[in-house]
Amino acid sequence: MPARRAPGPGACSESAALVRSTEGMAYTEEGGSMLGSSGPPLGGGVGGGGGGGGGTGHDLEDDFECRRVSTDISLLSQFHEDAIRQAGFGYFQWMLMLVAGLGLATDSVELFVIPYILPSAEVELCITGAEKSWLLAITLLGMAVGGVVWGDLADRMGRRRTLLSALSVNAVFSVIAALMPTYGTFMTARFCSGVGIGGSLPVVLAYYSEFLSKADRGRYLSWLLMFWALGGVFAALIGWLVVPRTGAGVVVENKEHFSAWHQYLLLCSLPSIAAVICLSFVPESPRYLLEAGREVEAMMVYQRIYKTNNMHNPASHAQYQLSELELPSKRPNTRGMSAPSSPGKSVLADMTYSIETFWNSFLQLFLPPHLRVTAVLVVLWFAAAFGYYGLTLWFPEYIKLLKERQYQMNRKLLTGEEYNNFTFSTSVENVRWNASNFTDGRFNHLTLSHVTFDNCSLENVEFANIQSSRTYFRDSVIKDCKFVDTDLKIKHFEGCELINNTFIVLTTVCQLDFDYNIHLEDVFQENLVGQLSLIPGAFLSAFVVDRLGRVKVIGLSMFLSSVAAIFIWFLESGTSVIIFEAIFNFIFIAGWNAIDISTIESYPTHLRTTGYGLLSAVCRVGGLVGVATLGGMVAASRAVPMLTTAAVLLIGGIISVKLPESSSVLL
Repeated sequence: MPARRAPGPGACSESAALVRSTEGMAYTEEGGSMLGSSGPPLGGGVGGGGGGGGGTGHDLEDDFECRRVSTDISLLSQFHEDAIRQAGFGYFQWMLMLVAGLGLATDSVELFVIPYILPSAEVELCITGAEKSWLLAITLLGMAVGGVVWGDLADRMGRRRTLLSALSVNAVFSVIAALMPTYGTFMTARFCSGVGIGGSLPVVLAYYSEFLSKADRGRYLSWLLMFWALGGVFAALIGWLVVPRTGAGVVVENKEHFSAWHQYLLLCSLPSIAAVICLSFVPESPRYLLEAGREVEAMMVYQRIYKTNNMHNPASHAQYQLSELELPSKRPNTRGMSAPSSPGKSVLADMTYSIETFWNSFLQLFLPPHLRVTAVLVVLWFAAAFGYYGLTLWFPEYIKLLKERQYQMNRKLLTGEEYNNFTFSTSVENVRWNASNFTDGRFNHLTLSHVTFDNCSLENVEFANIQSSRTYFRDSVIKDCKFVDTDLKIKHFEGCELINNTFIVLTTVCQLDFDYNIHLEDVFQENLVGQLSLIPGAFLSAFVVDRLGRVKVIGLSMFLSSVAAIFIWFLESGTSVIIFEAIFNFIFIAGWNAIDISTIESYPTHLRTTGYGLLSAVCRVGGLVGVATLGGMVAASRAVPMLTTAAVLLIGGIISVKLPESSSVLL
């Protein structure tokens, strides 16, 4: 059956309408062309006039011009919808989903590598706890900056070109970060890598959405978002295979010239590199090309989609039946992407012009008709990121706290022991000696982990080639002892009487007291289960986001997530935490996917990635606040993270009712 031809400009104006409200601007296929609820009807053509209303001739002329421009944009959206429908959904969109999915997976990989490299980075770079916390913060800050920058560029330079540039920056600096030998250079490379990947989320989703018809958009964008979870699964599996899983293993392995965590970072840059390569073979968004006035190129993209989707269908010999001749007439220059050229008088003038253009794009997001929807989405993005990222950090840290408490309960207490002419040559862990005497003996070539000497007496004892972790001498008498090639420093002797002792350090060691009681398999398991639970949740959202609508899915998901957060109070074991995280993520991801889709649909083409980029920056800031807030509450009562998370998500659920439903919007 031959595909139907798209209606011409006159016919389009009868089937497409522009609905302007305080929530924002949306283009639907309902009723005749009309501006607002009380304005006069528009005529049949692009320049068709409706009459009515009082006012001066100048006001009428401005009003007529505004309506003409709005109608042209509405017609362009309708033309794009008809063109995509005729091109169909098939091999091309599936192939593009894989390419875009690689870029989306890179975003989650960039975040989830941090917990796996922290122990190794702490040892090799000799960084403090505060410096470790900045590793995640600098990545989120870089992503926030990248979201704003790349989002604006994608509206002015094109989706594919911008995405290719952003992922290239990420790939280059991810590799550089894996090779950096110092904390400062590593942090700089991580920030630049974050700036690069910051453009992935807003540009990828906008790019892919502009190859989908209205009927397919919600379902296939939800499926695309599953790649974000797959990126987390990839990071966990590669970490399981490469990174040492215990604190002692980290210390031993870091003596290698090119240690495992550097190799892990290199492997985690593969999705970004693959995305850059694949993007070289896909076209620019046809919707962007239409908006930029590049109609011939847009038609070539539509034809390419049609041919690719029908290349294995021998029964289909029909040619693509749309051409640029059926496009709406040329539109006046009202978009930032087609702004007049820079004056070009000097470099300073060019820079000033670019900054002004950049600022004006963002200013439009906070002016009618976009102000209300932007304000609502800012609250939703912040609440969602606060809850998800905050709990993503809290879960593994709380599991670690539970294991630490259990570890302390299993501590071996030895009181009043006597050791004469002794030799310890095997590692000692989780032991407390109290009021014990050590005379004429040796601790040789071993590890002391979580060992305490309380009120003990040590005389003529040699400690040789010792590695220690959380080992202390308290209120003890230490006489004529020798410490050769150990990492025991004065700070490890608290309230002790030191008499005629010798300290010989043959190697340079980090002054930090690294905790060997680290079991990264718990982190791998927790994160793997958490990320896997997102996949069925995203799959389910693909079937409900169109049937229920974006707003209902957001409100219901955030409300149920808020209720689920109350059960944090009952988490008393590592297993219960993992099960709760899986359930929470399954419920939560449907709402977050709906927020993603609604954001795409809430802005016109020339502001789509600018708005999304700003909101992705809000997301990173919200995540940073959530991590800082809930991360500091791990040792506190479970009531604090429970109530904080539940309240924030409940506020998001309530605010979501103010978001206009966008499922019928034409891009």
